[in-house]
Amino acid sequence: MKKMIGLISMVVLMYGCSNTSADDRELLVSSASSLTEAMGKMEEEFQKIEPDIELSFNYGSSSKLRSQIEQGAPADLFLSASEKDMDLLRSQQLIESESVMPFAENRLVLASLEKFAETADFAEALMNTEETIAVGEPDSVPLGDYTKQALASQDLWEPLEGRLIYAKDARQVVTYIESGNAELGIIYSSDAAISREIRGTLEMPGQTDPVVYPGAVVEASQKQPEAEAFLDFVTGPKGQAILEEYGFLAPSGENP
Repeated sequence: MKKMIGLISMVVLMYGCSNTSADDRELLVSSASSLTEAMGKMEEEFQKIEPDIELSFNYGSSSKLRSQIEQGAPADLFLSASEKDMDLLRSQQLIESESVMPFAENRLVLASLEKFAETADFAEALMNTEETIAVGEPDSVPLGDYTKQALASQDLWEPLEGRLIYAKDARQVVTYIESGNAELGIIYSSDAAISREIRGTLEMPGQTDPVVYPGAVVEASQKQPEAEAFLDFVTGPKGQAILEEYGFLAPSGENP
């Protein structure tokens, strides 16, 4: 009986050690949902050079991810589509300030499943129809905040409010358009570039704040060297080539 107990204890101990070892290799990345496809390719390429680091992604709106980090949710690296959310974490000393690095930029476009006429005007395309328009929720989604700023600068926000449907993150806006739940939508140009269904885009005038994507290591992370290694990859030549492939623009400003 004692031998049996000893054997069971050994198996439990080995299983626990195995789980600990796996956890030690896993890097938790909280990433803006608009980066989903690019990060899939990024993970594939990164693990060719760092096979011992396993990546696990938590996708969502940058505001939601920031809130999760504020509440103590586990995360090692934050890849944001919003400088505002990154600045809020930095002001609370929840990210490593010295690690903050812009790695991409984006722009807004009006998107449709149908091509726009070559002479189409952005405001006319919105105002001369009664079509439903998908946008990000302006109070909780960076894409929605950018959209509201741009439309308001053109005096279009209030006239359009009754036709807007709101999405929980950037990817859901795309889904609304692709599924036909909205005839039009305001999305990131990177999402338009990789969509197989979206055929028409018009660049959005009145874009105010630059759409900058900063990344940073989370202060509470127990895997900061690994997080820094992946952030270096994202900001390095291979990572930047992948982001360009998926429709993102290279960062143009100084470090935030």
